[in-house]
Amino acid sequence: MTARIRAFDEQTALQEVKCFLPTWPSTASPAGANPLKAFQSFGFHEALRQAREILGLHTTLSLDEYRSFYNSKKVRPEILEKVVQEKKGAAKTFEWQDKALMKKYPISGPPRRGQLRANWKKQYKIDLDEAVHPKLFRILGRYVDQGLADWMFPVRGQGLLDSLREMESNSYVSVFRTSRARDLLVRTNPSITGLLGMIVGEETLFRQYLFDQQFAHLGWSALICEIEKGNALPGRRTASLHDVAVFELLLEIDELDYRTDGRWLPLSVMLAERPPALFDDVPATEKDEILEIWQEAVEWSCYDAVLTALNDENGRERAPAYLPGHEKSNAGPDTVCIIGGSWLAERVSTACRASLKTYDFATDPHGNTLEKLLGRVLSADAPASLGRFFSRTGLTGTDGFDIPTDDVIGLVATAGNAPGDLRIGLHSPAKADVLPVRLLCVVEQCPEIVLNVIVRSRAMHEWFANEWIHLVVVDPGSGELRILKNGKMTAYKQDRRATGRRLVENAVH
Repeated sequence: MTARIRAFDEQTALQEVKCFLPTWPSTASPAGANPLKAFQSFGFHEALRQAREILGLHTTLSLDEYRSFYNSKKVRPEILEKVVQEKKGAAKTFEWQDKALMKKYPISGPPRRGQLRANWKKQYKIDLDEAVHPKLFRILGRYVDQGLADWMFPVRGQGLLDSLREMESNSYVSVFRTSRARDLLVRTNPSITGLLGMIVGEETLFRQYLFDQQFAHLGWSALICEIEKGNALPGRRTASLHDVAVFELLLEIDELDYRTDGRWLPLSVMLAERPPALFDDVPATEKDEILEIWQEAVEWSCYDAVLTALNDENGRERAPAYLPGHEKSNAGPDTVCIIGGSWLAERVSTACRASLKTYDFATDPHGNTLEKLLGRVLSADAPASLGRFFSRTGLTGTDGFDIPTDDVIGLVATAGNAPGDLRIGLHSPAKADVLPVRLLCVVEQCPEIVLNVIVRSRAMHEWFANEWIHLVVVDPGSGELRILKNGKMTAYKQDRRATGRRLVENAVH
């Protein structure tokens, strides 16, 4: 007899969920990793679109907010025009500028994630998130508490499911409202596969349902994954995404039994139509193209002043200290990274704050030292910059409890009574002063050597060629600036009208 090939493997599915969850920074590694690490093989803008449309992550600002930057002169008209011309050609520049500034676009539909699980509301008028999350978050908050909660989780030294099982076995009060879910926990060793069989029915839908469930509270899921890596809790407690998924599935069974007196069928039995497959290709819409144009216009409105300062050979054409409405704190210390001589940092300091990694191109003809320095950029500067970027866009959504990046586990205890999901990133008051811009890395070296260094490393090539980092190379021989675009080093062309206006401004002041 031929063995049946299963459509679902829960360990593989859990690893996939962990891979796509945004990274939660830890005290051991505050820089963390790319929050969209699972999409890093895509180009930057395509990755933003995929993450937004598939998983519902907030990866860009709204069109209205981008336009407000233009109205407040944070995006300069000549930069917007330049970006549009580069992307759409001179013949279509006016048409696409008008679209960027004026055209109304429909509100985007729901992401693919969540569409399968939403059928509970359609079939039984039950919102499982609304019903299950308050209890789930309250239990998780108490379990990971470090001594600040008003109610202490009574079991120590065991995993979440073992602790809950012991509580249920030795208490007159239960977290469940019906007997079946409680009996499954206390008397059996329930698996994700078995519980999904009861709830979903059709095995080919298990993986998508698990994504729906865990990304409905990705802040908590990401935190549990961080704890599972070894960021230990007090009292030798452990936590795993497996245990959280099992517990949540049990809570769902309990809620469905309670609301229907046990008269409900697996989700797939009454499914009117199948939702779109989670990871099928996501075609770009015109609105997506407009969002891409605005994002580039925001970044280059900020960085044009930096490159103007670098182009200032004789020090006579200095850029203003910062662009109108662009205070230095907006960019932040992790927005510009310089690898080169101190003279570069002195020039860039007129436009924004920048970190300097001292580097002498003349002593590094093969780029070996540069490769090490760029490796440090990828491990610290770039992830920190993206963390700020996605904190500003609201990657984890609009609801939740903010947890700062500098002390994740230490401060999560204060979330014990939080009604919503956890938020990964900066405090809300800090986000308003952060521009959503990628890291600009400025390197003083021959463009050919820099390109060879990038090609040598797959990881480095992915970061730079896919433009998760902007790379500008200062040619030490000619002084020309080259930008890595579409895998090639191209000359940076400055808008002469903008340069002329800055010269007039400097003369006036």
